[in-house]
Amino acid sequence: MPSQSVERYLDALYGLHLEGEPIRTTAIAKELELSPASVTEMVQRLAGEGYVDYERYHGVRLTPKGIAAATDVLRRRRLLQVFLINVLGLDLGLAKEEAQRIEHAISPEVEDRLCALLGNPQTSPGEDDDIPLCPRAPDECPTCQKQALVPLTALAAGHRGIIRAILEDDMGSTALSRLNIEVGSEFQILKSNGIQVALSMHGKRAQVGWDVAQRIVVKQRD
Repeated sequence: MPSQSVERYLDALYGLHLEGEPIRTTAIAKELELSPASVTEMVQRLAGEGYVDYERYHGVRLTPKGIAAATDVLRRRRLLQVFLINVLGLDLGLAKEEAQRIEHAISPEVEDRLCALLGNPQTSPGEDDDIPLCPRAPDECPTCQKQALVPLTALAAGHRGIIRAILEDDMGSTALSRLNIEVGSEFQILKSNGIQVALSMHGKRAQVGWDVAQRIVVKQRD
């Protein structure tokens, strides 16, 4: 995993890379608010590690290795933004600031578990582009394989499962608890039609709206 300083450069380079032209070291220095000399030194290091192609006076281009590393940083940030906004209730501005602080510290294992907990989100609030795809092959992601945590809305009628998390505030969780919808409860889907989800739990029928069902994280049992 690249160091925090390398990831910071790759993140800035990726944003400039999207403009399509070779990136001048002066542009990188301006973006990161660093001196041109220190930027040139780091760019030479990145070139030596295979993250960029660099030719003096001709600018910098990310290599496939550099693009992969940069998009992994972006993916972690966007997943963190989803968690901070949808689960912790932070506003967009604060969530972006906190995600940028945390993104360099989480391991691939934590990233995988975060992705699974959130139901493999494709977009992040307040962002125009999609969350980058997971760089690991499915057989390299034991979290997704073994835990298979998905929103309740992902299961079709007839499937069984167990509730692993409820991403609701205390009032919402209390209301669901009255329907016996609690963490650890087993269920079978009776109906799921994009408007509501009907469940059989403890021999009784319960029904929740689609928006609420999207915030109930489950593990499929069959």
